[in-house]
Amino acid sequence: MQEPFPNLPTEPPQKPAGEPLPPPEETPALPAEQPVPPVQNPIPPAQDIPQNNPVPPMQNPLPPVQNTPQNNPVPPVQNPIPPMQNPIPNWYQNQQPTMGSWQIPPQVPPAPSQKQPLTPEQKDRRTALWLKIVAALLAALLLYCIGSDVVSYRRGGAAPAAATASDTDRDETAGSKVIIQQQDKPKLDKNAENTDADGAYTVEGVASVVCPSIVEIETYGDAKGEQLSGTGSGIISSEDGYIITNAHVLTNGKSFRVIMSDETEYPATVIGKDNKTDLAVIKIEGSDFPAAVMGNSDEVVLGESVVAIGNPAGLSGSVTNGIVSGLNRQIRSDATGFDMNCIQTNAAISPGNSGGALVNMYGQVIGITSSKYVSSSYEGLGFAITINEVLPIVQDLIDNGYVADRVRVGITFISLIPEEVRQGFADEIGMKTVPDNLSGVWITEIADDCDIASTDLQVNDVIVSVQGEAVDDYDSLNAAIAGLKGGDTIEARCRRYQPDGNFEEFSIQCKLMADTSGNY
Repeated sequence: MQEPFPNLPTEPPQKPAGEPLPPPEETPALPAEQPVPPVQNPIPPAQDIPQNNPVPPMQNPLPPVQNTPQNNPVPPVQNPIPPMQNPIPNWYQNQQPTMGSWQIPPQVPPAPSQKQPLTPEQKDRRTALWLKIVAALLAALLLYCIGSDVVSYRRGGAAPAAATASDTDRDETAGSKVIIQQQDKPKLDKNAENTDADGAYTVEGVASVVCPSIVEIETYGDAKGEQLSGTGSGIISSEDGYIITNAHVLTNGKSFRVIMSDETEYPATVIGKDNKTDLAVIKIEGSDFPAAVMGNSDEVVLGESVVAIGNPAGLSGSVTNGIVSGLNRQIRSDATGFDMNCIQTNAAISPGNSGGALVNMYGQVIGITSSKYVSSSYEGLGFAITINEVLPIVQDLIDNGYVADRVRVGITFISLIPEEVRQGFADEIGMKTVPDNLSGVWITEIADDCDIASTDLQVNDVIVSVQGEAVDDYDSLNAAIAGLKGGDTIEARCRRYQPDGNFEEFSIQCKLMADTSGNY
């Protein structure tokens, strides 16, 4: 085998630095089928070149290839070719060519370019973009919630309640306080079962909805529950077993039993009662009881259809219907002499209905029926205490066991307005005739636990004014001390009559007592 490049010296000639290379000699062209790729790297020594394609010895390096026509053959390579002036930077362009023992440069990739940090303006634009996206999402969520509530309410659902009020839930942070919430008249579906053309319930529909919430209350005169002394009705006002009824239903009771509409029986305890308004609250233990829906009695209109549900004469779940015959009737209970705002109705209300419900045609309780407000002299004349007047009293009874902000003077008295009472007073004192100027309230008893017992007031004295206001009956005395609380001091003008008709007038001062007894 002929040795390639026989004239190539063993040591490359030492050229002074900076001396230009001589021009290359002409060499035969390479075959066309082996085009030479662009030269970017120093060419290693040629080895194993086929004999049929000899390469003449290299004598001088080639100058950079410039403006080589595509049709011209590439001259043979004799000398290392310097790096091409490529406009794209390349790692190999900065390497010095070496002669002699050639080595392939390591394939080291170029260092990745460093990402330029964002300018403050770019950061601000990016932050603003994200804020706009978040704001758009929140706005869409808010619109969806509002729209769903509006659609639900228009379809007959209840309006969203306030965070602080719930029908039956207890507020754990407020000492397990029970809050009974009222509802306005809903818009019912006209196609619902047991409804009329206007969407209101029929009597049958009202009975099916409300009857499970009306209970029968049995009052026993002994603690063992063996001596039945009376019965009445009650309304379940919360799912955890609070029941509204009349105070007189519980009179002289030592134990109580509640009978549900499905005849299930529960023992009951008294939470509080107020004889003044004839309202009371009892409780049974359990959960998920069918609580009644409380309406708004301010929405009641004259002539509106109503249903009374109760247990008259022990006949459980009796239903009677009628209309609203009158509104805002100030009716005085024959038990207490205290006026209550009532709804007049011609629906039958009997003694067993006491504590039952007067219900509108939307299944909402709008009044508490009471036999104490029924006139025995007239037929078809019944009254129910408006639910708007009942609920504040019931709430106080649940929270405190008594009605808050009530005060006691500490006296029992009789009004001297009726002629027969005036005559009775004259007889008690020993007067032969009734004095012409006799007026005021006749004191028949003084409570020992009240501050007034330490004053000069005595039984059979007459109080004629309190706080400068003339008093002659229960209402005028209440008006004179209205707005006062336990511990406040009042002044009263009093008279002490003699058998001869003369009197001694004097003044007393005493402190009012907070009334938690529920008595009148």
